[in-house]
Amino acid sequence: MRLELIERAGASRNRAYADPLDAASTLGFGHWAVSVRDVDTAFATIVAAGGSEVWPPAEAVQPGARFAYLKDPEGNLIELIQPPAR
Repeated sequence: MRLELIERAGASRNRAYADPLDAASTLGFGHWAVSVRDVDTAFATIVAAGGSEVWPPAEAVQPGARFAYLKDPEGNLIELIQPPAR
């Protein structure tokens, strides 16, 4: 399990954000990151269950890794991370 805690200079509270990059400048809870085996399947399953697409599955900076962002029905931002194959 990995938990990221990030504090950014100039961040503010209770601010609506446009995308994951903008959410990084918000104080407090920004998003949950969850490791998944298959980001495409997890993304499709969450959207089918009522989640909203924010950033579709894409290649990550780390070679072989992939990621995506969604919002749950309450509007919480969720990051899906597919680690590189071992």
